[in-house]
Amino acid sequence: MRDRLARVGSARAAGSTLVVSANASTSITFTDVEKAAVLDVLVRWLESASAGAGEGPVALKNALASDLGRA
Repeated sequence: MRDRLARVGSARAAGSTLVVSANASTSITFTDVEKAAVLDVLVRWLESASAGAGEGPVALKNALASDLGRA
């Protein structure tokens, strides 16, 4: 996920947030702008991944969409 976020300019801040939270073993708290960027990356990834992405990315996409009122 971090690699995918790092490749998209608008998602780099979210990737940094992810790294800091992972290193500190804390919950990840994204801003709305970061949520939107992560959601966009997930949507593109899941469209290209067919059935191989697993349940975690799909659950995160659905949660972010819900948080942002895009569900």
